Parts: sequence; structure tokens; C-alpha cells
Amino acid sequence: MLLMPTQASAQFVPAPPKFDSYGDFGGVGLLQMPTARFAPQGQIGVSTSLVEPYQRTAITIQGLPWLEGVLRYTAVRNRLYSNDPNFSGNQNYKDRGVDIKIKLIEESKYQPQVALGMRDIGGTGLFSSEYLAFSKRYYDFDFTFGLGWGNMGSRGHIKNPFARISDRFRNRPNTAGTPGAVSSINFFKGEYISLFGGISYQTPLPGLTLKLEYDGNDYRQEAMNNRQKVRSPLNFGLTYAYADWLDFSLGYERGDKFMAQISLKGNLQTDRGLPKSDPAPEAIKPRDLSADIAEYRRQHQNNTPQEFIGRMSYSLESLDYQIESVAIKDKEMVAAVSQSTFRNRAKAIGRAARAMANAAPPEVEVLTVLDRQNGLDTQLVSILRKDLEKATRHEGSPEEMSSNLQVRPPETDSSAVENDTLYPKLDWGWAPAMRHHIGGPDDPYFYQIYLRGWSDLQLSRHLSLSGEIGINLTNNFDDLKLSSNSVLPHVRSDIKEYLKEGKNGITSLQLDYLTNLNSQTWARASAGLFEDMFGGFGGEILHQPFGKRWAIGADIYRVRQRDYDKRFSFRDYEVTTGHVDLYYRLPFYNITAQLSLGQYLAGDRGATFTLTRRFDSGAEVGVFATKTNVSAKDFGEGSFDKGAFISIPFDFLSVFSNRSTFGIGWRPLTRDGGQRLIQNKRLYPLVAGTGRENLLRDWSEVLD
Repeated sequence: MLLMPTQASAQFVPAPPKFDSYGDFGGVGLLQMPTARFAPQGQIGVSTSLVEPYQRTAITIQGLPWLEGVLRYTAVRNRLYSNDPNFSGNQNYKDRGVDIKIKLIEESKYQPQVALGMRDIGGTGLFSSEYLAFSKRYYDFDFTFGLGWGNMGSRGHIKNPFARISDRFRNRPNTAGTPGAVSSINFFKGEYISLFGGISYQTPLPGLTLKLEYDGNDYRQEAMNNRQKVRSPLNFGLTYAYADWLDFSLGYERGDKFMAQISLKGNLQTDRGLPKSDPAPEAIKPRDLSADIAEYRRQHQNNTPQEFIGRMSYSLESLDYQIESVAIKDKEMVAAVSQSTFRNRAKAIGRAARAMANAAPPEVEVLTVLDRQNGLDTQLVSILRKDLEKATRHEGSPEEMSSNLQVRPPETDSSAVENDTLYPKLDWGWAPAMRHHIGGPDDPYFYQIYLRGWSDLQLSRHLSLSGEIGINLTNNFDDLKLSSNSVLPHVRSDIKEYLKEGKNGITSLQLDYLTNLNSQTWARASAGLFEDMFGGFGGEILHQPFGKRWAIGADIYRVRQRDYDKRFSFRDYEVTTGHVDLYYRLPFYNITAQLSLGQYLAGDRGATFTLTRRFDSGAEVGVFATKTNVSAKDFGEGSFDKGAFISIPFDFLSVFSNRSTFGIGWRPLTRDGGQRLIQNKRLYPLVAGTGRENLLRDWSEVLD
């Protein structure tokens, strides 16, 4: 019987509108007002908007499906940074802000999506607001209604419902907070709150969205006595999505002000960067299992493990693999392998297993990769040779391979033959690099473009000498003026002197010894110039039960502060610093929590709590906060240390795979309390991610 398509199945059904463009403040929203909508998980965006007198630049991260974070800098273009021209010249005022938005209820057929948000939650709080937003889609329209407190609620349509519960919610002090601090003193306070709302319409023109909103802010109570004239509470705008990564927005706000915005976007969860031109996986040669094994042995009786190492090293040479040792016993071949090419461990192990299959005698049935990271044995991964052969012939699959997969702790094998040609091994390179400082009173942006040189001399499996230097190309550090006023030892706040006097200098030069104490415990001893500001000696130990989610480590160092020129001389300040670190990998969203307890560089004692989200692309985003026995007064602006960071794989921008990453960190202010020594080759990042559960997460790429 011939089946004809029905009208419904033949008809093209367009994708539903997304309504996830950014508002003026950054974050998903209308124009000035937010919505209850969220961007796709993992999306990161940079947006800049201008509507006088405010110019806002924001970084928006959708860290979790239900959590949005925004880091924003606002230039108040009609106010000076200070009244002292010798201090900040004619620079206009800059304000930092942090927003969060949490999804409370997912949209359903009859239920709107509900989100709770807080805008400008720390520091001066010039635009401090809280809100509850409701959004409901109807075909190509998205309707939003909300309640706003603070700056967003200054129109004051209704009385604050929380004031009925307690009088402490009745008054909202109209005072600026301490820069860099986080305070909940004003949350959901104020005698009156405002209603706000709006409509987004996805037009038939692909990518074009029209917006209309009712603004809950009347602009009569703007901070810094910056009251604005408002001709209308209605704002109009449009957003054109030129591509998934680029939006343009225009608007007309307050009845007499034009708005313009541009947004750049990417996705840390789904993006993989540029297409890769890595060498194709090695084809596996067929085995003749009917051949006489005795005849094979006679023909290859002079073969040694070094020859097996040579064959595998040759086939993997273009991928920067090191075959460090080989052992063959019974029907198993075990090869210790290290590599610096693939972040995906399943893919890395799959490439090694192919080379082993082509080098191993025909009677070998089990291919075992000893996963080695910087000289540390981390896990043994065993694959049945026949499963690999069938999968590469398209007679099997990675899923079928995983049914016989074995992953176990590493173990010492006295019969293993070491690669006698591997050490010493030198890696080195040069690349342009950049460092910057944002938001100071001297100038909104300081930068240096320099040439970064690095080298790593691996003297043996366990011992290495590594270093990094910087050669200045251009910078504007000479304009830096603001000196530290810290009452604590100046372990970080003399950054100005290091930037100006250390334009050409040694970033690090250290000797490291890393080893396994047993199958689940690792250690590192280090000495040298650890970072820009400190050098000394010390060590670290880490214990992680195999296949478990938790680990515990400890480190201790005796360090001395380096001179500002970043050469080999030192200043007088010396300190012992060390911490106990507790790690726990949460069972959702690939989040790792870390609690560090100990003594910091300024001699203060306390704790740091860090949360890090690792995305499928290999990128990581995290936040941290440190509280020590230093009082808020002695700490200075900010009250305590906190910040955020992002780490992005280098090969996002390369056609070749590479395990290297580059990181960007942000702190509201550089202070001396709660500062930890910067260390290369820390143990936990080297051994984390082992075990069967982690390997199976990426197992689909084992044949790539």
C-alpha cells in the first residue's frame, strides 16, 4: 500500500520563538525591564548599550538552566569619578554591578514562567533592585508582568506586601553601599513597589523582534542626585538577530532618549570551536587468528618491548603522545601513555588503543592504557581488542565496547619496560599575550600586550623544570597612579609597582617533583619563583579514593615576596602559607565544590569556598568567596575577597586539538586579605575526572 504524507506531516513547522535577547542592563529582558526568560544553558554573552546618561557593558552567563548571572560596568557619563582632577582627571564615574536571576516555575500550557531576580546586589548599589517576573508565550507573542522593588520600583504603584509582615521592610535607605561589598540590608525593602510589564513580538522577518515595555522606574530617585526627565513610561525597541552569535538592538526610551546596543554570544555547553584538522584515526590492521601463533613468535622472536614502544610512538607521533612503558603478560598489553592533545579522555584512550592493536602480537586480547598525567598514574582502562576491531569495522559500537570496559586504579608493574629514549624532553614556545586592569580611578582600562615565552624541561618521569617570561611590546601602565592604602602586608595591592617595573620579567621558574605515593594518593614538591609576586619552596599531597566523588588535599609553602622588577631579587616580607582542601563533585551539572581552610599570604587565617561548573565543551565557569580573621575595616573596600573566573580551551580558536586553556579572573577590587599563593601543576586538576562514570560521559568519542 502506498502511503501518502498528510497535510500536517508535509507542512513545514518553524521553530518556536526564543525571546532570549538581552536588555539594556545585560541579562535576558525587554529594554530596561527584565523578563522571566532565560538563555540556553551555557550561553555566554557580552553586550554594550548606550542610553544617556548611562553606558553599560555586561557579561551574561547562563551557568545553569535555571540560573543567570550578570557582571556589569556602568559609565555614568554626566558625573565625574571624583572631584579631584589630580586623582582621576576628567574620567566619568564607573560603577560595578552583579545581577542574578533564578527560575522558580517552568512555563506550562496554562502556567506562566516565574523568575526571581536581584539587580546590582553588591557594592554601591546605585541601581539596586529586586523583582518577581511572570512571562507567558502566546504564538509569536511573549507577555511579561512583574513587581519591582528599589530602583526598578520607584514609580510606587502599590504598597510593599512585605511591609505588612514586618516594619523593617517599610524603609529602604537611599544610601550607597561600600564599593565591592555584598549587602542584603535593602533586599525587598521600600514602602512602595512598582508594576512593570511588556510584550515581545517575533515578526515574520527571521531574527527581528519588536519590544514594548512599561518602565517601573520613574528616574526621579537616581543615585548621585542624577534625576532624569521622563516624558513617557513606555519604551519601544527592536532586536535583530543577525546570527546566533550577534544581535543588534535599537530603542526609544523615556519619551526622549535613543538606545543602541550590540551583543556577542557563544555557548560553552554546545560550541566546540573551529572544525578540527587533526590526523584521522589510525586504521586497525586485521588479525589472522587462524595463523600459527608459534610461527608468528618465531618470525618476531627478536622483538623487544622497546620495538613495540617504537611502533606505537611512530604512529602517534603527530598527536604529541608519549608511550612511556609497555608490558605484555598472558593475553594483555599494558602501555603507559601521556599526551597533551585531547581534553576528552575517552578519545585520547581510543587513539592509544588503536596504536596498541596494530603493534601487539595477535594473541593479545586485552588492550590496557595506563593513563599518565604529568608523571602521575591516574587510572587503568582496559578494552577488549575484538570489541575495538569490530567497532572500527562498523560491526560494533562504542556502547557495545563499554559493556566489557574495565576501569580500575593504577598499579605498579615491575615487568613494564620503560621507554629509554623519552627523557630528557623539552617543550617550549612563544606567543603574543595580554594582561589588563579594568575600572581603576586613574583610567578605565589599563593593558599590556607582550610576548610570552614558556618552556618545560622534563628531566625524568617525575622531575621537571618549567618557566615563563614576558617581553613587553606595548602598554599604558605609566599612567597608573593609585597606590595601596592597605594596613595589611602588601601581598597583592602593590600590583601597580609590579605592572610598571616588571614589564619585562620572569613570571615563573620552578622545579617540580610529582609522584604516586600509592594508587589513590599523589604528592608534589616544588621550589623556585612560583608567580609574579612570590617565590620559595613547599609541597602538596592529595588523596582521592578511586571512583569516589570526594578528595582531600593539603599544601604548605615557605615563600618570600619578589622584587617589583620580577627578576631574581626579593623583598623583606616572608610568610608560611598553607591550606587543607576538600573537594566534592556534585551529582548534577558537573559542578565541583571546594572548601579551603588555612593561612593566606598576609598571615590571615580563614576559608575559601569555590563552585566550578564544567561544561561539555571543556570550558569552566566558577565563583569564589573568602572570609578570614581580618575585619572588614582592615580589609578595606569590599569587606572580603570574592570573584569569578572562566577558563576556555585554546583549541576553540584552533583547527588542531590542544589541552591548554586560557583563563580570565575577575575581582571587584585587588586587596591583601584572603590571598592564596598561585601554583602551577596543582594535583587535583591533574587527577580529577578519572573513573568509569567520568569516562562513560565522553565515551561516544572513543572512536574519533
